[in-house]
Amino acid sequence: MFDRERLFSEQGVREPFHDEALLKLLWGERWGLRHPTGTLKKVLVHRPGREILELHRKRYEVEAGSLLLKNVAGRMISSNGRGQPDLELVQKQHDQLVEALRAEGVEIVYLEGGSHLLPDRLYTRDLGMVVPGGIIMGRFALYLRLGETRFAVETLTRLGMPILGLIQGNAFAEGGSFSMIHDNLAVVGRSERFNQAGIEQLRNILDIHHIELLAVDLPAGKIHLDEAFMMLDRDKALINRDLLPYWFLTHLQDLGIQLIHVDPEDPLLTINCLAVRPGRVIFPASGVRTSKLLQENGVEVVPVDVSEMYKMGGGIHCMTLPLIRLDN
Repeated sequence: MFDRERLFSEQGVREPFHDEALLKLLWGERWGLRHPTGTLKKVLVHRPGREILELHRKRYEVEAGSLLLKNVAGRMISSNGRGQPDLELVQKQHDQLVEALRAEGVEIVYLEGGSHLLPDRLYTRDLGMVVPGGIIMGRFALYLRLGETRFAVETLTRLGMPILGLIQGNAFAEGGSFSMIHDNLAVVGRSERFNQAGIEQLRNILDIHHIELLAVDLPAGKIHLDEAFMMLDRDKALINRDLLPYWFLTHLQDLGIQLIHVDPEDPLLTINCLAVRPGRVIFPASGVRTSKLLQENGVEVVPVDVSEMYKMGGGIHCMTLPLIRLDN
C-alpha cells in the first residue's frame, strides 16, 4: 500500500505507474482495468443523434462488414435490407441501456464534441484499448471515423484519465477487436480494422506494462473480435467457435476458462454483451436461447432491448467503453 507521506520525501519511486493507490492520489481515480469483467464503475458512451441518419442506409453495412468482401466477385450472404434506423427508437433503446448501467451502480460519462460528420461515434468501444492505469488511443481504418479520436482525447483529458499511448503511422487499431483476459494477458483480433502494424505498436506499449499480447486472425468478413469472443467471468467466456482458431480455444481452456457457445439461432450480434461484474452481464433481450444457456451455467443476465441498434451493425459492447473496473 502506498504511503501518502512518501510524497514529502526524496526517496526514489518504487511503484509502477498503474499502482492503484498512486493513481487515485495523483490522477483522481483508479483508472483502467485489470480484468474485463471486474466491477464496472465508469463507462464512456455517446447518445446517438441525427448524425446516424446522415448517410444512405447501405452505409450501415460498413460498421458490420468487411470492405474487402465488397471487392470480391460472387454472391455472398448479405445483411442488406435492414433499412434505415428509427432515430426515436434508437435513442429510447440507448437510454434504456444507460439506465440499466446506472441501476448496476455505473457512472455514465458522455463523449463530448464532434459533429454530424461522425455518424458512428456512438460506438465508443472502438476509440481505444483500456488497460491497467489508463487508455491506449486507437487509429481508425476508415476516413468516416478518423475525427472521433480528437474529441475522445479532449473528453478523457478533461476527466483526468491517463493516455498511455496513441497508435500512429500506418497502423490501425480499434478497441472492438481488443480484450484483456487477465491482468497480464490480452488478445487482439487481426483484421482490416486492426492490422499488423497496429498489433506491433500495441504489443510494444503493453510490453512496458508486462502484458503479453495474443493475436488471432479473424475471418475476412469480420472486423472485430467482439463478434467472436467475450469474457463473462474470470473463468467463463462466450464464443463463436466458427470464427476463432483452434489454438486460441485450447489456450483458453488451458487457462481454466469455460467456453460457452452463442446459440446460432439467436441474432448475429447476441454475443455483443457487457459484463458489469464477474458473472453478471448486460445482455441483448433478443438473444433468448443464449441467455437461457448462460443462466444454466451460472451467469446472471440483465436483458436490454437493443434490436434497433442492430440496423447500424453494433451492439451493447460496441456502444460502451469501460474507463474504470475494480478488481474483485
